[in-house]
Amino acid sequence: MTENKQLSAIYRFLAQAMRYPEAEWLNENFKEQLLELLNSLQWQEEAAALSFDPASSHELEIIQTEHTRLFISAAGGVYASPYGSVYLSKSGTLLNESTDEVRDFYRRNGFDLSDDYEVADHIVNELEFLGLLTANDMLEAEQEFLKTYFRPWFTIFAEQVREAAEIPFYKIVIKLIDFFTEED
Repeated sequence: MTENKQLSAIYRFLAQAMRYPEAEWLNENFKEQLLELLNSLQWQEEAAALSFDPASSHELEIIQTEHTRLFISAAGGVYASPYGSVYLSKSGTLLNESTDEVRDFYRRNGFDLSDDYEVADHIVNELEFLGLLTANDMLEAEQEFLKTYFRPWFTIFAEQVREAAEIPFYKIVIKLIDFFTEED
């Protein structure tokens, strides 16, 4: 596998990790891939902290609850909104001009969301897009997207997740995303 294809697979894997946790994908295979990635980076401490049992419905429920608390709904508001527009706009609102700019960037590079109701600047969509760019050897576009649209908000989001996360899973995933999206 080429380096670009490998990075593409990592972006897509990390996008999956940021989706709402479901038993269909948050399984033993997913955990093995995550541990393999951590071990390839020699992140033994993070690998040791990843102690969830994918076969346990109780542990899946814990991760689902944490996902909801961090990214969807919590008393007093969401801890870390997974939408870039919340961080990039002066108003701090969702679905604004920065969302449109992200969708326009997708389109200028030959991609679009399959559903008009999907929010272009959700972290899952942005990571999937980065995966498509690298899979198609569009490395200049990847770097431009990271610098202009992803990193400016992700660094704030990542800090919020690190501060608010109560279980290791999301802290580890955020650390991986940060590592793989850092500027060269």
